Amino acid sequence: MITPKHIIATAVFGLFATTASAAESYSVKALLMQALSAPDGKARGIVEGKEANAIHTATGASDPVRAEVSTLKRFKQEECSRLAVKLIQPNTPTKSGAKTDFALNYELNLCQNGMPPTEGMDLGEVSKIVGGKHD
Repeated sequence: MITPKHIIATAVFGLFATTASAAESYSVKALLMQALSAPDGKARGIVEGKEANAIHTATGASDPVRAEVSTLKRFKQEECSRLAVKLIQPNTPTKSGAKTDFALNYELNLCQNGMPPTEGMDLGEVSKIVGGKHD
């Protein structure tokens, strides 16, 4: 027999399940790969792991680190793009005691295989550098 208590418990469980999926945690690498695969070239989420730990240590703030990844350019080479990454740490204490958002922005060229695209690279020069033959 379904009682009002069961209905309330089911509703509360459903609410928690929805809330948990809305704030999923990822590594920065997973978000980069999501952006490369996404039709709109974007991914966002809460960052966990070594990246988040490093930011928490550096800023002294404990709020979750949010990440926003967007595609700036798609290369001719399949599954390769230039990505913009923004990591945001809310409520970061400043020297004056106030709190502000700390943001770390960077860009990188990346392919689904984890390597940079070869488009625009001088592969002869790359092989010299990798092979240890510097001019």
